[in-house]
Order: sequence, then C-alpha cells, then structure tokens
Amino acid sequence: MKSAAIPNNELARLNALDEYNILDTLAEQAYDQLTDLASSVCGTPIALISLIDEKRQWFKSHHGLDAQETPREIAFCAHAIHHDELFEIQDSRKDERFHDNPLVTGPTQVIFYAGAPLVTPSGLRLGTLCVIDNKPSSLTALQKKQLIIIAQQVVTQLELRKAGRIQHDLLAQSRSLEQSLLLTKSLEVKNKELEQFVYTVSHDLKSPLVTINGFTSMLAKELSAHTTEKQKHRFERILENLTHMGDLLTNLLELSRVMKAEISKAPIDLTTLIEQNWQRLITGYKEVEVELVLTKPLHAIGANQTLLSQCIDNLLSNAIRYRSAERDLTLKIHTEELEASVSLFISDNGIGIAKSDQKRAFNVFEQINPGQGTGIGLSLVKAAMEKHNGLVSLVSELGQGSCFELRFPKT
Repeated sequence: MKSAAIPNNELARLNALDEYNILDTLAEQAYDQLTDLASSVCGTPIALISLIDEKRQWFKSHHGLDAQETPREIAFCAHAIHHDELFEIQDSRKDERFHDNPLVTGPTQVIFYAGAPLVTPSGLRLGTLCVIDNKPSSLTALQKKQLIIIAQQVVTQLELRKAGRIQHDLLAQSRSLEQSLLLTKSLEVKNKELEQFVYTVSHDLKSPLVTINGFTSMLAKELSAHTTEKQKHRFERILENLTHMGDLLTNLLELSRVMKAEISKAPIDLTTLIEQNWQRLITGYKEVEVELVLTKPLHAIGANQTLLSQCIDNLLSNAIRYRSAERDLTLKIHTEELEASVSLFISDNGIGIAKSDQKRAFNVFEQINPGQGTGIGLSLVKAAMEKHNGLVSLVSELGQGSCFELRFPKT
C-alpha cells in the first residue's frame, strides 16, 4: 500500500478548509441530495463527499456507507486531490497503490473508485465527490462529466454556507457594538466588506452556473435519442438542482444590492402598487384558487418604491407557495396609521409557521419548510425594512395562517 504524498500547498489548503467551518457538522439535506444524485448518475451503491484534513478523510455526506471518517493514510481521496481532473481506479486489487489497502481487503471492499475534486474558487482541492462500488467498473464519458458538474455544486454549497455564516456573525456583532460610535464605524466597514464579499461570490458563481446549466441542457438534447428513461430522469434532476442554485444566487445578489443601496423615499399609492404587483404575480399561478381582499382606503406610505415592491412581491408569493391544501387561499391586506408610523398588514389563511420557528424565519438561508424556496426572501424583506428604519414582524399559528406587518416611520 502506498499512502498519498502531502500536497505542496497543504497549509493553504487546510486554511481554506478551516474557513468553511464544515468539519464535524451534522448532516444537511443539500449535501445528501448531491450524493444521492451522484450515486444514481454513476450507478454505484456508495457516494461520498470527502474532505481531507490533517489526519483523516471526513465525510460530510455518506450515501450507502455508515462510516463517518477514515485515516488519511489509507484514503483514496488523499490521492485524488493531487489531480485536477477526475481520478478513477477501475479495479483496486490490480493497482499497486491500493491492492493491500484495508479499505480494499476489509469489509468496505473498495474495488472501484472515481473521485471528482472539490476545487475552491482559488484553485485549492479540499477533497472529492467520489463514487464507490464493490466490483470492478468504469464510468462513461457522460457519467464523468455529470460527476464533475455535481462536484462543482458541492463547492457552490460550501461557498454559500461561508457567505451566510460571515453575514450572520457580523450581524450578531452589530447588536453588541451599537453602544460605541467608534465600534459602530468599524462595523460599517466590515459590513461593506461583507456586502462586497457576498456580491462577488454570488456574481462570480452565477456565471459558471449558467454555463454549466447551458452545457447540461445542450448535452441532454444531443443525447436524447441515445439515453434511457432513467438517464433522462437523471438529467432532469441535475437541471432542477441547477435551477434551484440559480434562484439561490439570484436572491443572494438581490439581498446584497438591498444591503448596499442608498435609498430615496417618496409617498407611495399602495392600492395601485399592490394591484399592479398582484396582476403580474398571479399570471404565474393560474391554477391557484385565490381571493385578494384590499380593505380600502389604504394609507399612503413614505418609502422607496422599488424596495417596497420587492417586499410585497416576496410576501404575496410566499403566501401562494405555502398555501393550505385544505382550503382556497384568501389574502387580506389593510393599513393602520399611528402618530409616528404607518403599518401595512398582509395576512393569509395558509399553513402558518410554528411559534418555535418564527424567530429564525428572517435569518438568511433559513428554510422553515425544507425543499421549498431559497431561505432568502424574508431576509430581503427584513433588510429592506431596516433601510427604511422600519421593522417587519410576524404573527402566525400553525395550520391557521400568517400575518406580516411592515411598519414604516413617518418622515
């Protein structure tokens, strides 16, 4: 058995891995879906997201395998991170590097292995997305391309996780630094750096994602006459995940723009704005039975029309997305005017949000109902209201519906 050599850029590689703060975290659906997809695409019983740290390979997701980690010196992935392209071993029993490896001779029986490197935007290889079988095998050219595409999506998830964590940390700092003007100024600088980071990451990732989406769509069409129904289904799953990731990046870019924008305010005719937004929105949900009730007159609000329109769009589309299957959707909108503020209320009779989940509903990437949405919409609403020196609040009961209040201070 031959253990893999230590890469020349090992220190930089380990530092990059540490920055993602991913090691020893709990299982997450986004990563498990990718290993499930890799296993299906490659037709192997095992698929792993393997990260190589100083002494071990640790599995963020382990489809078809109970082990959480193995020593680095016996890891196939420790060899794979030396390669820019996919690393494939068709029969490890015939390879002098692995024939007597405990992972080959022991109960795991790693006979076939193929690993696509997880390469950061700076070019550092952190580990692999690998597939394993207990018998000799090989991947087709199409499967290799698909495995590399899925590996790129693993890195995209890591980048988004890092961006969200940095934002969360800085927002937490802001609450403790508000008492000091000097520290507040320092925080403003950090927030600008964060906003630029989020924007840059989202923008830089969106371009290659569009390329991957286009390439995969073209590949699916070119091979449609030669692919089985199962293979067509695999292409559909890849494209669905790419679309979801594109939506996530689009929303993240929008959130970054809201956070960076300097806004101007003017009196807004709410009735006209809501009716226009509703007509545009409902065209995409022609099959939905919904009643919109405006309690007129709606008070004028001093706000930025673009940001207010985004808030309304997010809340209305959420109401449609999370409607109850037991009854037709009813949306009610009214305003209330106080001495120092005007509030806009948007309520629905949808599935509602449990009280235990309501505090985190406005956090970035929080999905109260996993698999639906991107977890950014309500964060955008919160950021827009903070730009107005206002606030957004939620009253909801599970199974009964939700009511959001947007409170705008009078200028």
